[in-house]
Amino acid sequence: MPQATTPPREPAYFSRQVARARRFYLGWIPRTSASLTVLSGGWEECRPDYIIRRPGFPHLTLEFVAQGAGSVTLQGRRFPLGPGSVFVYGRGAPHEIRCDPARPMRKYFVVFAGPDARAHLRWAGLSPGTVIHVRDPDSITHLLDELIGYALSDHPDRMRLCATVFAYALLSIGARRLSKRADESLALEAYRRCRTFIEQHATDIRRLDDIARACHLHPTYVCRLFQRFERQSPMRYVRHLQLSRAAERLLTEPIAVKVVAADLGYSDPHNFTRAFRRTFGVSPQQLRSTTPQPITSHPGARP
Repeated sequence: MPQATTPPREPAYFSRQVARARRFYLGWIPRTSASLTVLSGGWEECRPDYIIRRPGFPHLTLEFVAQGAGSVTLQGRRFPLGPGSVFVYGRGAPHEIRCDPARPMRKYFVVFAGPDARAHLRWAGLSPGTVIHVRDPDSITHLLDELIGYALSDHPDRMRLCATVFAYALLSIGARRLSKRADESLALEAYRRCRTFIEQHATDIRRLDDIARACHLHPTYVCRLFQRFERQSPMRYVRHLQLSRAAERLLTEPIAVKVVAADLGYSDPHNFTRAFRRTFGVSPQQLRSTTPQPITSHPGARP
């Protein structure tokens, strides 16, 4: 009688220098003749002391920074990292990844292989040893979250689903790649400064002027930055973060909905409920009446 195949433990290369993580390992599934195969991946919320040094890696690996800041040294060259940074390494590619202790990174990684793997990287404008930056990083985050969901499911065709979503994510990275012009680099740094401020103070922000004043920029320029790199307004991004954190509070704290609404500046709890439903598809009360699940919403959802 054939023995049941059991999944392996997490591989040794999964970092322990993380505050939270959601990761998967599919390497135990028999290899197929697929042109692109996802082996492992996930997201990690890095600790301030996060540092990884390797002389190389057995398989091609893509890393994508969703939040925070840090740096990566690839083959002796150091690159700054921030939201929307993407880099790749593999066999024979020395690398060192560090967090900015003041702004620890939340980043995604995908380990992959296959005869067409490097062709997919070329279509995305990626090559081992380089770093690129993309606009609208939340759209890439959404795709990588979808990949992780399939990888952790029991779908009978999850390997092909993971490969398909990853191939699409690479194409999306290529389509959103920023040029290397100096003026774009300055604008990218200003955008990241605004985004970091929003991530750290989302629950306290009430007006666009709050962001502009803290980042020493004109409100109109802040709006242009977010339309350029985020494809949405800064206040829409603020509201998305506020509602996501409100959902987390409702799932983890014994707190009244009207209190959460008031903390976000809603004088009428019904307006909060309508905004919540538009973003997540359920009311705050319905959220609590179901078994707690990770809350996700499309980054383009309008609050």
